[in-house]
Amino acid sequence: MSTVAPAPKPSRLHAVAVVLSSLVIPLPLLTGRLVEAVLDTINPADVDTTQGLAYLSQILGISFGALGVLLVVIVVILAVLYRRAKTLDAIALPLLVLAIQIVVGIVSLLLTGLVDRP
Repeated sequence: MSTVAPAPKPSRLHAVAVVLSSLVIPLPLLTGRLVEAVLDTINPADVDTTQGLAYLSQILGISFGALGVLLVVIVVILAVLYRRAKTLDAIALPLLVLAIQIVVGIVSLLLTGLVDRP
């Protein structure tokens, strides 16, 4: 009688990779809103914060910086997972989630550009 061995339980690092991959869109949005709220509250440059573009460069810089750090962390974790398992199956789910997030983000930006065009 042969028995099939159960599949190994995914590691915590795998779970972290999946969660971080799912934050590619929400993290920059949340970071941008937090920076906007702080800058609008303290208003260090004493600008008219009722204007929609007040502190835009600071908001975009910090948001894209957070996205860049997140992507570097994801790549490092995926590399560690791949080196441990020596198979792409170990990183398939985080890669799929990451790819979906990137595609949705790009499509969202393109559709925003089309809708906002005069």
